[in-house]
Amino acid sequence: MPDRRKGYTQKAVVGGHKVYLRTGEYDDGRLGEIFIDMHKEGAAFRAMMNNFAISVSLGLQYGVPLEEFVEAFTFTRFEPAGMVIGNEAIKSSTSILDYVFRELAISYLERSDLAHVTPRKYELYRSFWWRRGR
Repeated sequence: MPDRRKGYTQKAVVGGHKVYLRTGEYDDGRLGEIFIDMHKEGAAFRAMMNNFAISVSLGLQYGVPLEEFVEAFTFTRFEPAGMVIGNEAIKSSTSILDYVFRELAISYLERSDLAHVTPRKYELYRSFWWRRGR
């Protein structure tokens, strides 16, 4: 990974719990690392999520395709889960991992099949409400 890297931070609320997903990218735009920060969770759960993110990052850096992680961790089911607020494409998730890997698949693999609202539908919805508000 380069010393200075691009990426994004996505803030969302999953089942009432704040989640911050931060990505780090190679110069060519490929995903190379992730960070998962949560608030209002116990230290053990936060530490587990942090170490899980490190293991995923190491896998990505050693050649494990993102597709493998997406297939393994989407649709996993555990709390917190439920309604997602703050993400344009994902409106509910079955766990934090389900949310994280849906987001990564949509952003890096163009997997719109994992989105609840496709980018085109979202743009139409937003433009409708924007015009209506004027």
